Amino acid sequence: MIRRRYQLGSLQKRGNGWRYRYRVDMLDEDGKVNHRQERAVSFGKVTRKEAVAMRDDFVRKHGLDANRPVVAMTLSTFWTSHFEPKVVQKKSHHTQKLYTQLFRNHVEPTLGGEALCDLTRYAIEDLVTQKEKQGLSSQTVHHIHGIVSKMLGKAKFWGWIEDNWASGVTLPQVVRQRSARALTLEEVRLIAHNLREPARTVFVLGVAFGLRIGELLGLEVADLDFDAELLYVRRSATRGILNPTKTPEGARSFRLPPFINQLLKAYMLTRRTGSPWLFPTRRGGFHNDRTFWIRFVKPTADTLGLPQWSWHSMRRTFLTHNGNRGVAMPILQSLAGHTNAQTTMRYIDPFAEEKQKVLEAWSDRLWPKTLRPVAASFEVLGAAGNSQLVD
Repeated sequence: MIRRRYQLGSLQKRGNGWRYRYRVDMLDEDGKVNHRQERAVSFGKVTRKEAVAMRDDFVRKHGLDANRPVVAMTLSTFWTSHFEPKVVQKKSHHTQKLYTQLFRNHVEPTLGGEALCDLTRYAIEDLVTQKEKQGLSSQTVHHIHGIVSKMLGKAKFWGWIEDNWASGVTLPQVVRQRSARALTLEEVRLIAHNLREPARTVFVLGVAFGLRIGELLGLEVADLDFDAELLYVRRSATRGILNPTKTPEGARSFRLPPFINQLLKAYMLTRRTGSPWLFPTRRGGFHNDRTFWIRFVKPTADTLGLPQWSWHSMRRTFLTHNGNRGVAMPILQSLAGHTNAQTTMRYIDPFAEEKQKVLEAWSDRLWPKTLRPVAASFEVLGAAGNSQLVD
């Protein structure tokens, strides 16, 4: 345990001004105190009384009276020795990759050589500004700030720094990129009719149950129970990496409607492999979703010439159609495997045709059909009204 000390340093007269000298405990890469470092701050040309008040204010702001040790290690060392092995490696493979890319490509080149104890809110704000000027998307800038904030937050939690200087930094407003659109029922039938196996069955299951593409490609034959008419989702295969489901709620089961049950039985008859995976590669493994799209889906998508759609369109189609038709939110949330209802709500796009119906109904209330011949032209109404006034 670090022994608490209660020294307040010393005030020294330097020419016509005053200087405050103090010592701080410095932590090494292992988080242990290895030495004390002498520091000083100049108060300028002030009276002794003013210098004492400035010293007391400085001590209160920096916690010197509580003997908080200071971390001398750089942000890069903190990442390598502590944050990456103790925090990042506990995340999913996709999150690990994202964190590492953000830190190595954006944070480390600018702030990597800075000591944790010397980082300032201004330096972090300057990093954000630089990334904006480089033309990075607002979402990427938020992610970069987020990784810095998480690192400093963990260092503060461990008692190594006084504050998380990433808090309070001004960030750009998030401009959301074009999200996956929901398909119409006609588009769903057209795509399903033209895709070849195994893409057809993958697509139909995705639309029928709102599954993520990783959940689909991570299905095993053992996840199908034809006797009980159940489909179990237990894992996810994304970018060629096998992971548990995205959330604990993601591990779920679906009762197979008769049509889907028949579809899966027919698909099973086409399989000529003993692979445990429901949609195996030629070598018997599980597919990479990008490779699967390029090989099995993109040729058909290009031929059909439909507006832009993606794997995520299957999930959005399921939630949008059911959400717009009054399915209770707890049911949708459970089917989607979401942790909270707010996430589910973001997937539900009000249809254009539903919007049009709302506008038409509102218009009918404003101007009933019996009044439409009279209200055909507001200019005529205005003229008629003016003429009546004149008369």
